Amino acid sequence: MTTKKTVAFFDLSITSDSPIGSCILQILRGLCEEYQFIVFADRFENPAPDKIEWIRVPIPEKPVFLRFMTFKWLAPQYYKKYLSSKDKPQLVIGTDGEFANCNICYAHFCHKAYLKEHRIKASLLRKIAREINHRFNASAEAETFAHAQVIVVPSAGLAEELTHTYGTSVKQKITKIPNPVEVSSFSRPSSFDAEPWRAKLGFRPDDVVLIFVALGDFERKGLKLLLQALANIRDATTKLLVVGGSQHEVREYELIRDQLNLSDSVVFVGFQTDVRPFLWLSDLFVFPSNYETFSLVTFQAAVAGLPVMVTNLYGVEEFLEDKVNGWLVERDTMVIAQALKTVLENRDKLPQIGAAANATASKYNKSIFVERWRLLLESLI
Repeated sequence: MTTKKTVAFFDLSITSDSPIGSCILQILRGLCEEYQFIVFADRFENPAPDKIEWIRVPIPEKPVFLRFMTFKWLAPQYYKKYLSSKDKPQLVIGTDGEFANCNICYAHFCHKAYLKEHRIKASLLRKIAREINHRFNASAEAETFAHAQVIVVPSAGLAEELTHTYGTSVKQKITKIPNPVEVSSFSRPSSFDAEPWRAKLGFRPDDVVLIFVALGDFERKGLKLLLQALANIRDATTKLLVVGGSQHEVREYELIRDQLNLSDSVVFVGFQTDVRPFLWLSDLFVFPSNYETFSLVTFQAAVAGLPVMVTNLYGVEEFLEDKVNGWLVERDTMVIAQALKTVLENRDKLPQIGAAANATASKYNKSIFVERWRLLLESLI
């Protein structure tokens, strides 16, 4: 019997509620029969415990920058301990700059470019914490990019940004593998009854429900702009559902909502392990983010049958056709407000545009993603 080749993965959190982690889970599920995977992570939803080994690297819950710093220091120690009793893996894969000594860097961000091009306003404490986080990770990613043989990115936009930021030495290493979407999982079931869900949240059958989904970083992702746009249009039948965010961030934005007199129009449900029912009960996904390298949640919303209203983000720009399967908007309150007014005037067309979004985004299925990773691993081992 042929011995499986060993591949090690390094990432803080390989879980289904992590955008990067969910992609890694697809690789592990799809290829664990062909490769022996060893995962070094703080959190891991092991899809095949009998086939995949997990070595936990315990790190603090928060703040975020301390999680990255601790993992970068501890992961090599745990790897060294592993190597003291086991053979060296044939390949090592690390996310962004989380493990410098890797063969493949799975990049989903460019911290150096973000610091230079995409800064946004924030409270003083949050600004300091994010500055520390991005500066630390900018240094870490540079070290990792220099060492890696291959840099995998999810979008052409991120590939261009890395090339512009780090030069031709990085460009030569880049390969693009678009992120996967769980098409069968996120497609709205015909049996799903939205009305009980809507009623529980205080939405009426004739309301147009907008949905905004983000793990956090609401300022960068444009929630304040969206709230201001809603305050501008003042339509009683337009509601906003906000999914995600830490308790502190949700409280902060609930205050902004109340200051804008939107208490009856905007509902926060906080972090959810399963966002699908919230997508299925909604009518339009709105995401005026300042910076994304693929925006997996936008693709998930599209597969769920929602038209999407987004800014010109990496990854999204490759699938979105303005006014065909969604709307491209500028990151401006009045522009978003005007786009929403246009949508509300043509609300009967939302199902048709949502169906077009589903058809386009469904092409990003997991089988193609796994096959591209299979070919990449075969080329390197």
